[in-house]
Amino acid sequence: MLKHFSYLSLMFFYVNILGYMFHFIVSRKLGPELYGEFMVLYSLMLTVGFLSNIYPTLTIKAVLENKEQKYEILRFIRIIAGLTGLIFFIGLIISLPFVQSFLKITHEFAIIIVGLVWLVVFLSSVEKGFLQAQEKFKEYSFLNSFELTFRLIIAVFLIEIGLNIYGAVGSSFFAELLVLIIVLFINKNLFGKIKKIPIKDIFKTSLLSVPVGLFVYTDDLFIKRVFDPTTAGLYASASILGKALIWFCMTLFSVIFVKLTEDKTNYRKYLLYSLGLFLAINLIAFVGTLILGKPIFLMLFGSKFLDAYQYLPFYILAIIPLIFNLVIFTSNITLERFKALVIVNLVLYYLGFILISFHDVYQYILYIFLFHFISFMINLYFFLKKYQDTQKI
Repeated sequence: MLKHFSYLSLMFFYVNILGYMFHFIVSRKLGPELYGEFMVLYSLMLTVGFLSNIYPTLTIKAVLENKEQKYEILRFIRIIAGLTGLIFFIGLIISLPFVQSFLKITHEFAIIIVGLVWLVVFLSSVEKGFLQAQEKFKEYSFLNSFELTFRLIIAVFLIEIGLNIYGAVGSSFFAELLVLIIVLFINKNLFGKIKKIPIKDIFKTSLLSVPVGLFVYTDDLFIKRVFDPTTAGLYASASILGKALIWFCMTLFSVIFVKLTEDKTNYRKYLLYSLGLFLAINLIAFVGTLILGKPIFLMLFGSKFLDAYQYLPFYILAIIPLIFNLVIFTSNITLERFKALVIVNLVLYYLGFILISFHDVYQYILYIFLFHFISFMINLYFFLKKYQDTQKI
């Protein structure tokens, strides 16, 4: 157990450090205007890509429950995941003119590359889930680390030879494809019998998988629709640092979540502890940004992005209720109920970005704060009410 934790911990720190190095290098090489467009494409890639997370969960659960037929189950889930990725890819191709116009993306072929990434991600997610089910955490950690390393190397190479935004986006495709080939070689068993999984199990897993990424990257998805290219790039540089705080808090919560699941009677204690801890982390980050943030920001992104520093302290404060909401959404998994509030939150959040006319970045950030603050208060009420009802049964 300790050995597995060590592999995963090393992978987490390495992947996150390398992931942000990727953004720092790409932003410097592209400049604010192209980096802003890249972040729209990157957010589009991740918002749909995160939906593939249902398949590792499904694979692990199904394989552990049917170990003697694990390869038959693996082959079936490969088919389902492949079809899902293909549907998203074809849907993107059909709606390409609309997506390009709606998100104000100027590089059409880069959108097609995003679709190819979706296709590969859905396939590789199954293979990675099978590695976890087999407790091959060493291989799993290595592949994730290798993927980010190769992505960084190929991105720098492709941008240097003049491919710019195509190189930045295409690096994800080449890295994912290479990892898929490697993990297929490890898992093997491509041909043979299949064992079907009931559709209701797939549907249930889908509903219980919290679409965290759909909330985290929403603001970057619409920046070119709202702002001019330069402002969009400046905002993206500030937001990507704020997102590091979100993922850090959610990683810490994954540890607390295990305790909450094991001891539901003390859910209030774990919930209050989580909210207090994450509030403290963000306030410390806020103060640290005011004191030391400017020279660090300049060191990371360069002088072209210096005007973006003014947005960072406000963004850190704005994402506090977003983190609180994600804690509630993730905690709801323990109830194993359809989380209608999550879907309602998601739809309303997206509609706000589409329908509201924002005059500047500060109004944009204020919307993020106000929406999640109001929805957190509502979600907290229903969360506590559900647990009280559950305990009465």
